[in-house]
Amino acid sequence: MNVGNTVFVEALGLALVPLGDSLPAVRRQLAGKQVRLVHDQGSDLLAQFPELVPALACAAVVNAAGGESLTANAADCVIADGCTGESVTVLVEGVHLPLCWHHDNEHHDGQLPISLADVAEWLARVVLQRLAGWCGVAVPELTARDLCWWATVYKVLPSLPDPLLRAACRLAPIEPDRKWSPRGNRETDARYLDHRLAVAERDPLADLRARINAKPAIRHIDPEPAALHLGKPKRQRWECAAYLAFVRQLPCVVTGQREGIEAHHVVGHGMSVMGSKAHDLMAFPLAHQPHMELHRIGWKAWEAQHGSQLEHVINTLELACSLGVFNAKS
Repeated sequence: MNVGNTVFVEALGLALVPLGDSLPAVRRQLAGKQVRLVHDQGSDLLAQFPELVPALACAAVVNAAGGESLTANAADCVIADGCTGESVTVLVEGVHLPLCWHHDNEHHDGQLPISLADVAEWLARVVLQRLAGWCGVAVPELTARDLCWWATVYKVLPSLPDPLLRAACRLAPIEPDRKWSPRGNRETDARYLDHRLAVAERDPLADLRARINAKPAIRHIDPEPAALHLGKPKRQRWECAAYLAFVRQLPCVVTGQREGIEAHHVVGHGMSVMGSKAHDLMAFPLAHQPHMELHRIGWKAWEAQHGSQLEHVINTLELACSLGVFNAKS
């Protein structure tokens, strides 16, 4: 434990001590004292998900992140630091890698074979740097959800590993030594047993879909309702108990808990006027305590702490579309 780097927070009466690699020794040293371990919130995605390194180093992800302009501006030479002279890019397994003139000649002469596996970690960190800029955060603040959002926008989500996708959806890690069937437990017939890894490989969100039993929220869409041609049509509130049932099965957007979830309708933003609720479509999941807090302190103060209600509605709608809640054909 390096006491010399201790940070004192006088306002809170706290002293923050970096532990380094000596956590077991520090535990023994502080045994019996009122000490609590505070984990760093800024985490390294590559350390959390080692399988993310080859995933980010593949040609599809690198090219989606910027391709040759990304790698060429990241370094003068991917082989070693401090290389002199002009640098060029060499196409290796669909990815342009920067090389100095010396290593480029060696590569063309066959003396320096290069594969993406050799520079996978470098490529992964270059891609993460670009994604952090795209998300408007620092690299240590980049989350699994940020990465999945970017991958969805640039259509490379299938390239990401399943553990990362499950973490972004707040699903528990898969236990490879257990059997699981999306149809329920049918231990008496081995034909109905399905290994969880095999199920997840076909559908990483299979167990999440099994927990959502809401009926389709939209049965029919009228592209040309009669009220469309009226000068001042009387507006109707859209109500759907099935959609609210779906929302109540999602985790709270503030606490992440799944018990006691309530479907909160957006207030403010011009949607709740004259004492009427917003449409059921404009709802998102909140636990009871955060729900009551929102109505107690007001929606503007709540949004300053927990983000815009409209963003939470958009995320809920996107998840509903992805899980087939709106699956009626029109």
